[in-house]
Amino acid sequence: MGLSTSFMEIAMTAMRRLPHGVLTTLMMMALLCVPAQGFELQAGVHGMAWGSSPADHDHLVRIREDGPVSYHVHRNMRYRAANQPVPGVIYGFFQDRLFAVYIKLRSPDQAYHMEERFRAEYGPAKVTTSSAGGQTVYRWQDQAIKIKLKIIESTDEIKLGIYYRPLVTQRNQVQIEAVPPATFHHAPVKDQPTESAPLL
Repeated sequence: MGLSTSFMEIAMTAMRRLPHGVLTTLMMMALLCVPAQGFELQAGVHGMAWGSSPADHDHLVRIREDGPVSYHVHRNMRYRAANQPVPGVIYGFFQDRLFAVYIKLRSPDQAYHMEERFRAEYGPAKVTTSSAGGQTVYRWQDQAIKIKLKIIESTDEIKLGIYYRPLVTQRNQVQIEAVPPATFHHAPVKDQPTESAPLL
């Protein structure tokens, strides 16, 4: 907390020393950037629109099917967060419509990075904890988007789910949020990813 407070004090002192016109321009740029980030997630994820079909995305490979839900990966992309690769990103389609992205995170650093980003964009999370297994869940909701960051200390698992609510409500919420445990292990590994990009 002390580090972030010191950073804010230094930043505010530096901003007060700027000429009024420069300060106004910087503030306007900051205000314009925030809605743009939120709009990106409202529209879709990784360049794919919510509700779009897997057939619309040539780069996707289906790895599992469970009734009306199918799971896909981008075989040629490696995502990163907090300067580390992300172990798994899986896209969920309900009746061939993109409704979710499931992300397995590598480390507490990545979880902190994601929590910090969502807090900045959507405000404080609704946090629930369970002593059984040491589970903490952070939740954000904004318009049509629901975000869930789950940290399970007993197994060192960190999972992030981003859901498009209009499609999630068509099926039992608990079932649709639960990715079958082996799904992340079925992601193709024989081809090395050829591209790298920030997670969000």
